[in-house]
Amino acid sequence: MAEIYLGTIAIEPARWAWMGEEPAPPIAISEWLDRIADAGFDGIELWEPHVTQADDAEVAAVFEHPLPVRVFNTYVGFDDEADDGRDAAADRICRSGATKAKWNTGAERNRESLAAYRARLERLAAAVPDVELICECHDGSAMDDPAAAAEVLSAGSSALFHTHDDLDTIRSKFAAYGDRLTHAHVNHLFTGSPRLADIRDELAEKVDLARSLGFDGSWTIEFVHGTGTDQDEPELMFAQAVEDLRVLRSLL
Repeated sequence: MAEIYLGTIAIEPARWAWMGEEPAPPIAISEWLDRIADAGFDGIELWEPHVTQADDAEVAAVFEHPLPVRVFNTYVGFDDEADDGRDAAADRICRSGATKAKWNTGAERNRESLAAYRARLERLAAAVPDVELICECHDGSAMDDPAAAAEVLSAGSSALFHTHDDLDTIRSKFAAYGDRLTHAHVNHLFTGSPRLADIRDELAEKVDLARSLGFDGSWTIEFVHGTGTDQDEPELMFAQAVEDLRVLRSLL
């Protein structure tokens, strides 16, 4: 049975505050792990600031909890020449026990930059030898271009797709990445983050398409209805995530 994880970013109201000059502190995600497990999630995709902006006790509570960190969602830079930040991220990834780690490049896609991304990816892969690296290949990054990605991902990375992609985009990603697509982010942020129950048929079509193209990977509920609205409170977002879990599970 396909595994479904909760992205801890889904219930974090300060998910974008860290980009500001005075970021709000994130919630203590350890306090939610029992409930996430009881709801039926197979693990979490851990948003990196939930441990980088936490004290040692909170980090230990997350890493030592019986609910596993399945995916470590790192935002470490790949434009930095020095490996210090990526080495620190590698240490956190290994300490978390994650079997997968999501990463992103920057936006530069000239030949020199792609060669640098590839070399940095190779070094990160060597630092986390038992972890599957998964490129988000995010819109606006160098990796949203399949030709650019082809030069980099072969250095040791899988990729993911988003459920906000239309059917043609999903087909094109499978054509470009093939069996490198091993994970999916359930994310409809660009279309207002509807409840999955309200777009069940649309989601079912995308799930069926991905499966017909050979996808048998894992899924993370990354954003849910209410994100970025006055309903963006952990309790409400968690309840919505649990509802979405039931819908997604029924389609898998």
